[in-house]
Amino acid sequence: MDSYSTTKIVRVSLSGYEEIDDIVAEEIEGRVYVDGVEVFRIQTSPHMLKYLGIGYAVTHGFDLTEARTIVENNNVLLFYAKPFAREVDECSTDLKIKVRSRDILKMFEEASKSAKLFTMTGCFHFSALFTLDGVLIEIVEDISRLGSLLKLIGKAYESGVDFRKTVVVLSSRAGSEMVKAITAMGIPIAVFRGAPTRKAIEIARSCNMALIGHVRGDRFNVYSGFELVEL
Repeated sequence: MDSYSTTKIVRVSLSGYEEIDDIVAEEIEGRVYVDGVEVFRIQTSPHMLKYLGIGYAVTHGFDLTEARTIVENNNVLLFYAKPFAREVDECSTDLKIKVRSRDILKMFEEASKSAKLFTMTGCFHFSALFTLDGVLIEIVEDISRLGSLLKLIGKAYESGVDFRKTVVVLSSRAGSEMVKAITAMGIPIAVFRGAPTRKAIEIARSCNMALIGHVRGDRFNVYSGFELVEL
């Protein structure tokens, strides 16, 4: 299934109305199973379901070294994944890492311009992974903000990316579930378009992660880890 399709709509303005074709996002319920047991379900886009399963598993401590992944009818089936191979609640950030504020703004601008599905439909969130020097590694769009992040992590994990040397940029607000997934992978800096919840801030501070939000034009707010930002 494609991630979008067309439908007839009526566009209304003060001068009248017209019937046009519009591009809309497709939505499915995706489920993740580990050795036959359902562990996660989410309303998501129909693409990259394999990476949704991998992303969920690695952010929840599963060892996928010997795992096998199968996608069937919107279900992601993981076999031979070893549970709780590492403690995801334990986290730390290398405080020697520094990223310039101008580079953070450039990353956000590049990610926003690269979000083609949002431009087409207005219905997608994006999650983008950059090197500390600002080189785009990967961007994933999804109707679900958490879905886009998990798919991004899953794809980058399979590619062997060292998450400890990356910056993640997201189009959404910063909820605690998303921040916890980011800290679980050791990503030192997270940049959100929106603002974080208090719980998200507490998680970021406990891991010394730089939590940046409310990006607007040439400014942003730093809610945690200001020492990782170079002016």
